[in-house]
Amino acid sequence: MLHLIKLELMKGRKRSFLWGAIISYAIIAGLMLLVFLVDTNIEEVFRNDAEMLTMIDILTRVTFVIYASVLLSRLIIREYKDRTMELLFTYPVSRKKLIFAKLMIVALWTFINIVLSNLLISTIMLSANKMTGTFPMVMTPEGLYQYYLKSVIQAVAATGMSLLPLVFGIRRKSEAATIVSSILIVTVVSSNNMGFSLSSIIAIPVVLAALGVFVTYLSFRNIDHADIS
Repeated sequence: MLHLIKLELMKGRKRSFLWGAIISYAIIAGLMLLVFLVDTNIEEVFRNDAEMLTMIDILTRVTFVIYASVLLSRLIIREYKDRTMELLFTYPVSRKKLIFAKLMIVALWTFINIVLSNLLISTIMLSANKMTGTFPMVMTPEGLYQYYLKSVIQAVAATGMSLLPLVFGIRRKSEAATIVSSILIVTVVSSNNMGFSLSSIIAIPVVLAALGVFVTYLSFRNIDHADIS
């Protein structure tokens, strides 16, 4: 499996993956830093640094779940459409292993970037807030530990959930359906209604993550014997 992952990454995709992640980081950080620059009633944005961190957590998960759908479209859906997958399946390697190597790339990349971007951007924002005193600082060291622990759990859940759009896209071999379904999923799960979102109930993203992994497995469990035309 590790050999297949290495071969997949050797197709010249590592650089595009890296630039995509860097651009995503920059967009999230830029959006968050705007609160220090826009002339508005700051209390209407965040009441304290805890709310600011919550928004960072939501933005990182939303961004990289959608980004994962783009990767799934490129690595799987597009190769089905271009019939590149048919060529890959002629190799003396299990089809299931080929598919799951691609899924592992997307899952690991999604998880790593959610955790890393959350850590980096929250550090930047907390430092900026400490220098400017824009928001009341209510987060204690213990509170920060709890926040980062919860963000890792949410990252695991978001990684599993990011596989769900593939189920919709693979039926029609449609890149658009994959991406649009990911947007709809994160909109429903992460939308904020008067300070409440479904993602704040940890059981909901965890269940969706398990569902994503399960239905993805069902979609490809018979791929070794299936007609892919």
